[in-house]
Amino acid sequence: MSGRSGARRIAPVDTAPRDLETRGASSRHADLRLWLRILTLHKLVNNEVRRRLRDSFGMSLSRFDLLAQLDGAAQGMRMGELSKRLMVTTGNITGLVDELESDGLVERLPDPVNRRASLARMTAKGRKAFDAAAKANETWIEDMFSALSATEKSTMFDMLGRQKDFVVAHLRAQEAPEPTPARTRRIRG
Repeated sequence: MSGRSGARRIAPVDTAPRDLETRGASSRHADLRLWLRILTLHKLVNNEVRRRLRDSFGMSLSRFDLLAQLDGAAQGMRMGELSKRLMVTTGNITGLVDELESDGLVERLPDPVNRRASLARMTAKGRKAFDAAAKANETWIEDMFSALSATEKSTMFDMLGRQKDFVVAHLRAQEAPEPTPARTRRIRG
């Protein structure tokens, strides 16, 4: 407070960066704090990769992800399979394939097994664009994880893999139908 009587003290403005982890910082709940740390790391890396793909290659992360799915699928992939792998609706995939097709990065082919379906396949132009972006992306990711040793990365990978397996099994168990009680027969004698 200043020497003048009646002068009010102004609270300093909090300029600390806020992220998903901030709200759990004071929580005693280790599970919540861990979850928020994973979310925060994902968001930081994801946003930076998005920015770099856009700035360096004029490519959205969605386009990159779709091309990554088509990488190695020489015969192409069905829209439904792309939808499952990218965890988005088939409508989203159709719109994205339309854009990539109009840019000459992807082509549509008839599905030889199902005449009602079509396949999306990367073109030579798409391959060239994807290969350049994928090489840069690998370098960016390596840089963002360079604070960890090879042993720490391996340990973290294994631990997160165990957690993923647990969650998948847990969710499957919850989806399983409840066993119905067997009907008992009355024996008439």
